[in-house]
Amino acid sequence: MQELVAQCQILPTTTVAFLSDALVAAGNGSMLSIYDIQTRQMVHQKQVFLYTRIHGIVAKPSAGGIVQMLVFGGKSWAVMEINTNTMELNSASNHTYEISDWIKAGHLVRAKDSWKVVLTTAHNCVLVMSLETGSCEQKVTGAEQCVLYAAALWGDSIGDLVVAAGTVFNTVLVWRLNTPSNVLWRLQGHEGVVFGVSFCRNGKALTSVSDDRSVRVWNLESGRIERVLYGHRARVWKCVAVNESASWLISCSEDGTCREWRDGDTVDVRPQSSKNVWTVDVRAGMVVSAGGDGSLWLWQAGTSRRIESVDELQPVQLPVCKPDQSSPALRPSENVRGFALVDAQTAVVITNSDHFMVHDLAQRTWREVDGPCGLQGYAMVAAEPVDGSLVAIGCRNGAVTLLRGTCTWAAARLHNASVRWLCVSRRVGSLYDIVSVDDSGDVVWSIVSDNSWRVAARLQRASPGTRVSAAAVSSDGLWVALGSARGSLYIYSAQNIAFDEPPMLPVACVWPQAHGSYSVSTLLFDMSESGTVLHSGGRDGWRRTFCIGEPPVDAAAADIRRGNQIDASLYRISAASVTPGWVERLYKCCGRLLAVTFFCKRLALADMVSGSVLFSCIDAGGSRQWQLLFASSFLRFAFVNRNQLLTTQFDLQQLLNTGAQVLATGVSSIDLRCVQLLQSDQCSVVVVGGEDGYLRVVECKKNPQVLAAVKRHRSVIRCIQVLPPAFAGFENSRFVLTAGAGSEMRCWKLDTGAFDTPSKAVLVEWASALLSQDTDMRVMDICVARCHDSVAYVAAACSDASVALWRVDVARQQFFCVSRSAVAPTRCVLSIGSVQLSGGRAFVLAGTTDGSIYLWELTDVATPVSATVGLDAQMKLLVPHVHQSGVNALCVQAQANGLVVASGGDDCSISITSINTESSPNPTAQLVCKKNLAHASAIQGLSFVDANRLCSVATDQRVALWKCDGLELLKMEVTQVADPSALNAHYNGKCCQGQVAVAGMGLQIFSF
Repeated sequence: MQELVAQCQILPTTTVAFLSDALVAAGNGSMLSIYDIQTRQMVHQKQVFLYTRIHGIVAKPSAGGIVQMLVFGGKSWAVMEINTNTMELNSASNHTYEISDWIKAGHLVRAKDSWKVVLTTAHNCVLVMSLETGSCEQKVTGAEQCVLYAAALWGDSIGDLVVAAGTVFNTVLVWRLNTPSNVLWRLQGHEGVVFGVSFCRNGKALTSVSDDRSVRVWNLESGRIERVLYGHRARVWKCVAVNESASWLISCSEDGTCREWRDGDTVDVRPQSSKNVWTVDVRAGMVVSAGGDGSLWLWQAGTSRRIESVDELQPVQLPVCKPDQSSPALRPSENVRGFALVDAQTAVVITNSDHFMVHDLAQRTWREVDGPCGLQGYAMVAAEPVDGSLVAIGCRNGAVTLLRGTCTWAAARLHNASVRWLCVSRRVGSLYDIVSVDDSGDVVWSIVSDNSWRVAARLQRASPGTRVSAAAVSSDGLWVALGSARGSLYIYSAQNIAFDEPPMLPVACVWPQAHGSYSVSTLLFDMSESGTVLHSGGRDGWRRTFCIGEPPVDAAAADIRRGNQIDASLYRISAASVTPGWVERLYKCCGRLLAVTFFCKRLALADMVSGSVLFSCIDAGGSRQWQLLFASSFLRFAFVNRNQLLTTQFDLQQLLNTGAQVLATGVSSIDLRCVQLLQSDQCSVVVVGGEDGYLRVVECKKNPQVLAAVKRHRSVIRCIQVLPPAFAGFENSRFVLTAGAGSEMRCWKLDTGAFDTPSKAVLVEWASALLSQDTDMRVMDICVARCHDSVAYVAAACSDASVALWRVDVARQQFFCVSRSAVAPTRCVLSIGSVQLSGGRAFVLAGTTDGSIYLWELTDVATPVSATVGLDAQMKLLVPHVHQSGVNALCVQAQANGLVVASGGDDCSISITSINTESSPNPTAQLVCKKNLAHASAIQGLSFVDANRLCSVATDQRVALWKCDGLELLKMEVTQVADPSALNAHYNGKCCQGQVAVAGMGLQIFSF
């Protein structure tokens, strides 16, 4: 008998619990995983149940560093124990036990010299179980017979146990185990099913969450509600109290976030996944949260830097004129035109009436100084973005004035029109660059040092009307970058300029619409080993990273813009979505890339590596002036709101440590639709795509890691194919084809050289095509029909009842449409497969919604010279109605006199059909065998393992291995992936080992 053994998995994490200050336990499917907090490594993984998903873990410390763990899910439970000193994990009873009802809560209590297991079931019943025998020693039924969706237990002994039961009737029932007939409290108020209940540590308060998106806090001494909290945008799954008074709470929700509450107010929101954070646990202020994408985050509660009101900030009121006060004073109609933080405790404010004010933030005092002329009615202020050590003020007469500290340092008329935009940046030490733009669009680059200020160059405009919205100068002074309000990037080379006569620098390289039609809002140079790196952020919410210089030979054409000289080319390294709003500014601090974003009236500072939000402030950013100042030990933030300056400061190191530690990496919290296995000598890797439009590369190991994730598809990726190794002469790369909604098909180059050190992979979009002008058309499946040199022919099954044949020219990085073949006019093509026979003949087979299989011979179409586009005759109906309804999965392989096709349908059956391609004049088909009810539900994936074996998966969550001869079942295993929608198998004949990858609501790899 063949064996299918689960090798690794990334599944929704459904439960978590702290075992100690150093260990966290999590449940993924039927697997119990234990993580070391210090090393952030998985130290144990054990399958507790055969098929049941773990839904609860309860930990109780025992003597000698032993922690007892009650693990339960469905109708099953088991007790494990771990030695926190030696990290040894053992089963306390070496058994798993079953009961007759669904378990909603569990508890461990000491009774004399032994542990007792207490379980609350779905029908408001409590069972006291023996740990040694698993038998029921006591059964107590609550006074009200009802169905529970949630429950919790509190108490240190059986006699003291209190039960909280969340019912389907929107009520929480609280009763004692020793007096079940007396319901202590009926807690009513929820307007939906109660999904979770939790006691605070002293048992005096209870939290409940519901379908109504609310969190409610109940006083169990009075039975009254204390707080009703709204803020989550979807159903709430759980809420736990950090302190004994339940005034400090952590909740998690279907909206993919955790919320931290203090005294009824939201103090922090942490987005973790696109959908569902299932559960949280708290210990000594540390929070562990489990995402629907399989992620596991560890973070410190109480480190929130989320500002919900301007009342939380220090206001700086402008002085008002009084009769007995001559200076400083402002008229009632006077307002702030610009400000700058010049050091940690000093702010400079310029008004619309030529007042130049200095405010001491520590002493809260004002003084007026003589400011530069020409400020009246207009002033453009820009400070050095990190420490504010140099401030530039642009005036209406075209002059630019420099401030160091609070004193006017120098002034020069650089323009003939009003200065409309300024950018100040520091290179090294006291060397600064200033880029200024006037109303006519003239751009001036000047350099400031200790005792000089000179114009370095004027920058040529690429086209009339170009409005500069961002600028940066490289630290070596050799490159200047401008960003426009129409999303374009302009690169200027300053390598051979003479400063005695400022030249007019021409544009060396242009990347039109690098951020689409959205404005480029920020640019940042970063010198690295790979060369001069340029980061850009835009109002499209994306951060893009480029490199200036000669692009690598294997760089995709779509990622290159050639310059007017060899070393002035610009090529894209990466791109990532940062926010649904826009990226305001990028910073480099302590070696970390930080981004300031703006969305929904909120400004936020985020870490680009971890994705954690370090702080955020309501009513800041957007059109309001703001500034961050990075001092040696703290960060100061200030912005103007309603004619007053508002400011606050944070400890810099604490702020940078606010982000979450990732114990486990997630993949996707919504369905994965396709999967392909890749093999290398170092490790196994899978490529997956799904509903969120991301293409991900995942390393298959005990604790899987996502090596790369890129989104280019506008919507769902439905299908993936991988071209042969070393295709087109690329020895260390694999080419991946993806297609899906919106008629999109894309080709990617995956750098497999990085698998030697699989901490990352390089995934580059190589080419793309739109298969139809009708963007409602979906590509249901694709297959590689033929490969020749650097050309691959790809057949695409389309929802418009056609099969399209496209040629992918890897060398030219282009798609060409070769031919389209119509199927039945009312039949959507669901699945497709292809085979190339030894004689050079190539065939494509397609399965449709009526259960039929069609054939298309490509021998004369898919040739190295074919480049015509036409609609061929209809595909030939090969096997009519082999299934009662849709053919969801289809795979093909060659045999002696033709080919053999395996198909799986909505009718739960699998069929094998032999096709004789040598018969004249047309190929003939014969149904070899058919397995009715091969699965208990619709077949979703099929893959030949070798010439004699076939693998299948269905929505019944069964993975089956079949012998092709007679469809004899060799092995069937349960997959922990819910709603499986794709399967791919690979067999290595040299070592006689194979792998099966299953994707759906998660990812699981089996070996055989």
